[in-house]
Amino acid sequence: MKIAMLSFRLPVPGVKRGGVERVAHDLADGLGRRGHAVTVWSADPAPVDANYEVRPLPFDSLIHDGLGFRLVSGFLGNLIALMPRYERPDVLIAHGDSLFLPLRGIPLLRIMHGSAFDEARTAKSSKRRIAQRLVYIQERITARTQYTVAISRNTCRRYSGIQKTIPNGVDQQVFFPCNSAKMNEPTILFVGTLGGRKRGTQLMDWFRDSILPAVPNARLWMVSEPGPPRERIEYFSGLSSAWLADLYRRAWIFASPSVYEGFGLPYLEAMASGTPVIATKNAGSSEVLDDGRYGVLIENDTEFPTAILRGLEDSEWRAAWTQRGLERASELSLTRMVDRYETLLLSMCRKAALSEARA
Repeated sequence: MKIAMLSFRLPVPGVKRGGVERVAHDLADGLGRRGHAVTVWSADPAPVDANYEVRPLPFDSLIHDGLGFRLVSGFLGNLIALMPRYERPDVLIAHGDSLFLPLRGIPLLRIMHGSAFDEARTAKSSKRRIAQRLVYIQERITARTQYTVAISRNTCRRYSGIQKTIPNGVDQQVFFPCNSAKMNEPTILFVGTLGGRKRGTQLMDWFRDSILPAVPNARLWMVSEPGPPRERIEYFSGLSSAWLADLYRRAWIFASPSVYEGFGLPYLEAMASGTPVIATKNAGSSEVLDDGRYGVLIENDTEFPTAILRGLEDSEWRAAWTQRGLERASELSLTRMVDRYETLLLSMCRKAALSEARA
C-alpha cells in the first residue's frame, strides 16, 4: 500500500512529546517495516532509523510555537491538513483535525485518540474548557462523517458513528523487564505534566508530605517539564524511547494521579517494563488496567500515598503486580496493533478499488 499519514508532530530527541506522537510514529514505522510505502506529513523531522518518509507541513513554525500549536490543534489544523499534496496515496491516516479532509477525495481513516468532552470536563481553566467543548463538536461531526477508529472503548462511547476500536500497543522490543536493573533505593516514576489533568505537582506534594517521612531514601523521577528544586526529586525531559524504557525498568513503581486519559500509554509501557502501576481511577486507567485486575486503581486521593508506601515496602506485592502487568502488556503489544490497522487499511483499499472500477 501507498500510505499517507497526517501527524502535526512526531517524537523528537530532547523535546517533550506525548502519546499521540508516539503512536503516530509507531504505526507509521510498523507499517513501513512491513513493506508499505509510508509518508508522514508533519512539522517535525523523521526520527532516526524511521522506516517512513517525512514531508513538511505548511506553517511548521506556527506548529512549533506553544501558543501557535494550541491554535492549530482542533481549529486551524483542519485548514492546514488540506494544504499538502498527498500524491495520490491508497489511503490517508489522520491523527486529528480531519474535518475537511474528505474534500480531497482520498480514502480516509481518522484515529480518535481521546475525547475533547472529557478533556473539557477535567480541564483546570475556563479557557481550556471552552476550547475543548468546541473541539468536541467538531469531533462528533468527524465521527459521523468519516471512517473513524477509537483507541479505547471509553473514547468510542463519546461518539456515535465510530466504526471500530483498536487499542494502542507497546513495543516489547523497547519496553521489556529486567529485574537486575532495579534501583537499590526505592524509586517512583511519573510520566506526564506537572499541571493540568496529569497532576504531577500533586504527586510531588504527596512525596514530600507522606512518602519521604516514612521512606527517607525514596526517590521520585519526574518525566515532565522541569519544576522547582525539591528534595529527592529529579526531572527528565525529551527522552528517547530507549532512555524512557530504562527509567521504567529501574523504577520500583509507576505512579500516575491523572484524572483523565483516553488510553494512557505510560500505564502500558510501565507494565511491559516489569514495573507495577498505581493510578487514579479514570476512563483510560480503568480500561488499560481492566478495572484493577492488572494495576492498582485509586478512587480517593487520600489513599494514593498509602498505596505507594505499601508498594515500596512490600516486595511480594511488587512481584505479584509485576507479573499481572506483564500479562496485560502481552495482550496489548505493538505487533497486534499494527496487525489490526494493516488488515483494516487493506480492506479500505480493496473497497475503494472496487468502487472506482464500478464508476
